[in-house]
Formats: sequence, C-alpha cells, structure tokens
Amino acid sequence: MLEPIDIVNEAARLVGATPLQSVDAQTSTAAGVKLSYDRVLTFMLGLHWFSWSLSTRQLSRLANAVPLTGYRYVFALPGDRIGNPRAIIADVKNPDALYHSWLLEGDQVHADDDPLFARIRVKAPPRLWSGPFREAFTVALASNLAASLKRNRQLAAEFRVDAFGPPSMNGRGGKMLAAILDDAQSTPSIEHPVRAFDPLTSAWMS
Repeated sequence: MLEPIDIVNEAARLVGATPLQSVDAQTSTAAGVKLSYDRVLTFMLGLHWFSWSLSTRQLSRLANAVPLTGYRYVFALPGDRIGNPRAIIADVKNPDALYHSWLLEGDQVHADDDPLFARIRVKAPPRLWSGPFREAFTVALASNLAASLKRNRQLAAEFRVDAFGPPSMNGRGGKMLAAILDDAQSTPSIEHPVRAFDPLTSAWMS
C-alpha cells in the first residue's frame, strides 16, 4: 500500500538526497520534509477539486450557538477540510440538487434546515491519488527538497516548472495540468439545481 514515506523517498531520489526511514522521526530533517509535504499537498489540492479528495460529511449543529444572521441554526465545518466547502447539501441522496439558502461565517455555516451535509476537500492518502497527480506531486515535492535539503535553487526551479509550468500558468501547467485534465475527463460536474429536474426530459421519458 502506497504511503507518504514512499512519495517522500521517491522525491528524495529525484534530487539525490538520502531516503528517510519515517516522516514522523524525531529529527529536524524529517520535520522539515513533513512540513513541505503538507504544504505542497494543501497548495495542489487548492488548485482543483480532485474527485478522489472529496468527502461528504454531515455538519455538526452547534446547539448553544445563537446566530446573529437571521438563520435558525449554526453548524461547524469539519476541521480537516481544505478551503471552503464545494457544496452544501440538504438531501444526501440527491447531491446534485444543491442547497443554496446558507451563509458561510468563518468555520461555520448558518442555515434554516437540519440536517445539512457538505462536500469538502481533504488530504486523501497517496493510495487514492490518480497516477498523473502522484507524478505532479512527487516532482513538486522534489522542487522543495532540492531547495531545502540540497540547497540547489536551479534544480528546484527546474522541478517547479516541470510540476506547474511557467508562472503564467498560475500553478495549472506542466504535470499539474495533466492531473487536472485526467480528473476532469473522468468526473461529472455537479449539476445546477435548476437542471436537477427537467420537466421536458421527464415527460418524454414517462
């Protein structure tokens, strides 16, 4: 089973660094590598809604919270999410029919209905990543390791362009673009709630 240490050592090999035994080892090198791993992964997942990073969670209602926004309830967003939720859903069996009557307030969602669910991004383990994303991430991590472990800025810059393309691509070029296109081709987009029920199509099929 693919683990973070496997990805780390693959990136280390690319830059000619010594492999690590564990990213949780009590050493400054391991701590720095783990920080780089988390930072790069958070950045890359923020560029695209990769299907394998999505998770549907029921929101926890804060019973004692008093909303000042006019809504009835206050819900806490999951602490392990990356960024804001992609969607809030009232009917988890019909996730394409999005719920719109809600307000985002920091780490909370204010709404009038209970229960509610959220589609969020999480740091999925490497075993769930697509092949193109794994390749892009490994090269991006190698860029960080080239700078932090080998002090080679030129190599770091080369790996970064390979992973993300030129600066004009805003992180969505290079191998990252291949990962985004691969995921987009295999994942249906969330349908707009108005199109969740098409009376003409339904009538034709009935």
